[in-house]
Amino acid sequence: MDLLTYCRDQAAPPGSAAHYACLFLPERHKPAALAVLAMRSELDDTVNRIAEPSVAQARLDWWLAELQATAGGAAQHPVAQALMQHVLHQPGRLELLEEMVAGAQDRLRHGHLEQERDFSLHAYRHEVAPWLILTDPEGQAGRAERDFAHAAGQALAWTRVLHQLGRDAAHGQVLIPRQTLARHGLDVADLLHPRTSENVRAMLAQLGEGTREQLRQARAMLPREAQPNQVMALVSLTQAEALLDAMAEDDWRLLDQRPELTPLRLLWLSWRTARKARRGRLPAP
Repeated sequence: MDLLTYCRDQAAPPGSAAHYACLFLPERHKPAALAVLAMRSELDDTVNRIAEPSVAQARLDWWLAELQATAGGAAQHPVAQALMQHVLHQPGRLELLEEMVAGAQDRLRHGHLEQERDFSLHAYRHEVAPWLILTDPEGQAGRAERDFAHAAGQALAWTRVLHQLGRDAAHGQVLIPRQTLARHGLDVADLLHPRTSENVRAMLAQLGEGTREQLRQARAMLPREAQPNQVMALVSLTQAEALLDAMAEDDWRLLDQRPELTPLRLLWLSWRTARKARRGRLPAP
């Protein structure tokens, strides 16, 4: 199996949101995107699937060492080899990948966030850091593209936390900050039940609307002339908006179930968004 097939199978299998986000990328940009997404998938699997924390921590420590080896041209893992070939030749990439590992370590060690400012760091390490690479595959992005990556990453981080709330809670992890919960008269314990209470649904609905506004603002930050070079990010924002719609249609019962978009729906949304973005015709919110 070649490196990119491994990365695609790991992070963007057919029918997945990542598959359709990558589908309309220029061919020359797909290898870097698949390598970064596969790295994130490896880290997520380490945190979510390894039951023994000490084993998971050892795996994350190994990834830090592997990234250092990769930067020196001695990659062993298929994902690291793909990163070496397609990502790490650009300056600053190693530090962003190390931030991604640090984010996985944070989740493993803590599992809860205290303050809302802690969420900003969580979002940076889990979403902004990879998007700073994904939105700049050739290392030529300007200030507008970097600001867009920061805003999109923050919005996508909230979408991800809401969508995976039930799964994370089942593992004892709650990534909505305690400060946010307290403002709604809730505590972490309220999210560790298998049923979503009315008060929790009310909070999630408000957070969902705030996330939707963040998605709109992120899209508005990108100049129209930059849209053709940001197809993957713009497709991901559209997918996130549709996912929020699905959560709202389920009345925000996110501890009971996790709504998903069908492959056909993902294909339609992604094709329509990519078509408009390539022409710089995505409307401002």
